[in-house]
Amino acid sequence: MIKNIGILSPGNMGAAVGRHFKTAGYEIVTTLKGRSEYTKRKAKKEGFRDVKTLDVLVDEVDLILSILDPGKARSVAYQVSQAIKATGSKPIYADCNAISPRTAKELQVLIENEGGTFVDVGIIGGAPTRRDNFPNFCISGPKALRLEELDGKGIKIKYIGPDVGQGSAIKICNGAYNKGAFALYATVMLAAEHYGFTEFLRERLPRSQAANIERLDEALIRLPTLSERYVGEMEQVSETFSSIGLTPNIHKGAADLFEMLSGSPLASQRRDEIDPQRTSAETLKVLAEQFERDS
Repeated sequence: MIKNIGILSPGNMGAAVGRHFKTAGYEIVTTLKGRSEYTKRKAKKEGFRDVKTLDVLVDEVDLILSILDPGKARSVAYQVSQAIKATGSKPIYADCNAISPRTAKELQVLIENEGGTFVDVGIIGGAPTRRDNFPNFCISGPKALRLEELDGKGIKIKYIGPDVGQGSAIKICNGAYNKGAFALYATVMLAAEHYGFTEFLRERLPRSQAANIERLDEALIRLPTLSERYVGEMEQVSETFSSIGLTPNIHKGAADLFEMLSGSPLASQRRDEIDPQRTSAETLKVLAEQFERDS
């Protein structure tokens, strides 16, 4: 039975999920050493208990949810494995990041070699609100069903299978399609801006892509802010596709684009700082100017 849940770390998704778990009666524990002031404020607002070290967190909780930038997933799993070794505690470690199935299996070895239990989780959907639009937590692994009691408490638990790698594969494929589409659209529009026919393309595309253009335009406005974390996700997609004989190059290109966007002046804005009045055309202009300077 799960009583105390550790969240690493309480960012947008982690804080929202933790809020629902807290409402359901679980104690939420985190460690905020080295985290941003924004993250610290969110954790304090939600009433999460902050402990001084990872060792303390590992020793006090039954379940740890790792919800991070995918580029940090491996290092945090290693730190948790060492905390498990040091404390002798045996929590469930659920990696909820956009990592490849191969990486998930490597993290399973790290955690289970020290006595912990590993669950592979792919999150599909946005952060839960106070209403009923809960994200799917697609779980896999030999002991994944130990997370079933969390179903309906801010998340929807979907059991995928007994093998580590199945849950992360779902997240990888979903991210490959969605972020790949964002990258393709941003690349096309930057090229159009460079050659001076952006308005013509904006008039033309809705005729053939009416269902997609509005969504992609909205995504373009947020893309600089999210681009840094998308780099690692696209690298994991490339690794996954390469491992099963598919070309990794499509999403290597997406990673390159997101790397470039992460250097934009707009990339330093948090999600809550994005100007709601800024249009996709204005966003594109800023990105195109940066592209011209850097090329």
